[in-house]
Amino acid sequence: MARLFIAVETPRTVAAHLVGIVPAARGIRPAPAAQVHLTLRFLGECDAGQAERITAALDALRAADFALRVTGAGRFRGQQGSVLWAGLAPCPALDALYGALTDALQSAGIAPERRQFRAHLTLARCRPTVPDALLRDWVAAHRELAVPSWQARRFILFESRLDRHGATHEAIGAWPLMAPDDAHSMAGVPVSA
Repeated sequence: MARLFIAVETPRTVAAHLVGIVPAARGIRPAPAAQVHLTLRFLGECDAGQAERITAALDALRAADFALRVTGAGRFRGQQGSVLWAGLAPCPALDALYGALTDALQSAGIAPERRQFRAHLTLARCRPTVPDALLRDWVAAHRELAVPSWQARRFILFESRLDRHGATHEAIGAWPLMAPDDAHSMAGVPVSA
């Protein structure tokens, strides 16, 4: 079984800058810059048959490329601690890709996500022992966070492997996002990761 997810990459320079603003404090684990990405869909543990159906569904997907822009920061709270994140500006083309991806995955037998899609980049994971005031102050200081926008030109199917140091992500396949005029006339063609 492989633990799979679909994501859009973040340029290394943007990711490094964002991870660089994470507070350096005990109990806060910044994401490796190479792993900062926009998760479109976490698929979880998939067997070989499911992985093949997912890949076939992605092969048939057509979508336009789009610009992504960071706007603000925040945190998700949970019983295991908090997640610090950078938000992404609303983007109709991203919403269209997410909808098309949901439909394609349903055709492959993957149920739709129950949670609402919230476009963000995970920057760090924080243990419950991290002082709440530190995290509140960080979010307040980065409410107006902005970095140069970038063009999303492909989406990637990743396998995530967990070990005691965290997760490592390996690209299994990548599919291009086309210029808007081409997206209507060409099928999604896998490209090498």
